[in-house]
Amino acid sequence: MNNPLTPKHSIMGDFLKKFSLPDRPEGGVPDIPLYLDELPDNQLMEFYTLFMAWVSFAKADMVLAEIDEERAANNLKVIEAETLIGQWNDKEKGDTVTLAKARRDTKIEVVEAQQLYSEKRAYRKLVESVFERCERGAQVISRELSRRISLAPQERRQARYTA
Repeated sequence: MNNPLTPKHSIMGDFLKKFSLPDRPEGGVPDIPLYLDELPDNQLMEFYTLFMAWVSFAKADMVLAEIDEERAANNLKVIEAETLIGQWNDKEKGDTVTLAKARRDTKIEVVEAQQLYSEKRAYRKLVESVFERCERGAQVISRELSRRISLAPQERRQARYTA
């Protein structure tokens, strides 16, 4: 059977002609150092750059996971509808809608589609949590960078008068 959800052309191919997906940064997702204020400026910028690389990578993976989740949800709906319609012609004409749906939901095709959808949804939620963690880390480091930038003019003025 032809899957009506299969695109006639590759959307990902079209995307990749114009853009590229970010590469996975080296190592694992970094942790925020406990004493950010003690890090030298260059190390703080390295941490910020690393967190932003992870934000970009996690966001791209989250979008891909959302696309997969939506495809699985749509596929599940189609399989549920086809199964329900297919059994409507069965001998049990006296089925209530509730009983017909319950019967449909026990069919192996529906169970497998539901399981695939659940897996795609779970993966998307996991990636979303990584994205949010990286985004929060980048925000914390950005605030420390902003704090240092705002202190710099005051420190320069003080140095002129105390030297």
